[in-house]
Amino acid sequence: MTLCGRNVLLVGQHFHSARALTDRLHRWKFQNHFASNTRAVSDLLGSHRVDLVLSHTYLSDGTGLGLLASLAHLPVVTAFLCLPVENSCLWLPAIDGGEKCLGLPALRPLEFTRTLEEMARCLSTRPQAACPRLDDLIAVDRDCA
Repeated sequence: MTLCGRNVLLVGQHFHSARALTDRLHRWKFQNHFASNTRAVSDLLGSHRVDLVLSHTYLSDGTGLGLLASLAHLPVVTAFLCLPVENSCLWLPAIDGGEKCLGLPALRPLEFTRTLEEMARCLSTRPQAACPRLDDLIAVDRDCA
């Protein structure tokens, strides 16, 4: 399975202007799709298979936690919530392979980038089932951060 055709859904008002993130995802062969709120997410989920969801914690029509309920039934989804802090953000792992994984440590931007890069590398060379779980990727990343 190649990474070509992988879909990432970016949920929230500010992802359209997150040029560094969207460019990096595109370079890793992810197709970027955007939704500004949870209502738009349901429309996209009806027409696209989604492999990765990146959402702001606070959305115009609710919270990212409400969004997680609509993703829980999708077996291949990995999801992160973006929590803004002072001049940066923390990325909270929320769903891994369709299972809730709240409780994993929050990732700083560099740790998050490394985790996504490792996910992209894995997906380009192996079937999703053979890829490491997020808790393994995050533990490895923390050892070298």
